[in-house]
Amino acid sequence: MTYRTLAALLWSGLLVAGCSTTARLYPVQGPASQAVPPSTIEATINGIMGNNGSLAFRLPDGSSCEGEWSSAAGVETTVTSMNLIGRYSTLFGTGVSTSSGGGQNPGRAIALCSDGTRFDIEFVTGGGTANGFGFAEDTRGNVYRLLF
Repeated sequence: MTYRTLAALLWSGLLVAGCSTTARLYPVQGPASQAVPPSTIEATINGIMGNNGSLAFRLPDGSSCEGEWSSAAGVETTVTSMNLIGRYSTLFGTGVSTSSGGGQNPGRAIALCSDGTRFDIEFVTGGGTANGFGFAEDTRGNVYRLLF
């Protein structure tokens, strides 16, 4: 293997490693929040250098989940009672309002699990970052805080 080939492989590996992050879902309502201790779900989020990508995680019972996310940069976000952030913002302890005019990007995701569970996810990221927060709810009656 030549030096040039080795360097290209290492560079490719660094680029791929830099394109994902870990998000954590903390149960705050529903049956999952009643477990002692409640289980945190860790999701791998791919494609964070762009405006969309894939996500994957496992539920505490071992069911695998996969889905897709998308974020709209520079779009004005209005929080209403018809969306997850508007509905569950008080779970942060205070109300949350978002406006993308200040450098925030709204996003949505959906994940389908091997056992038939579906997750609907809403989040906001800081402009130019892969950091954010949001809420998720599943078809098992659980609500989660999302941090990444």
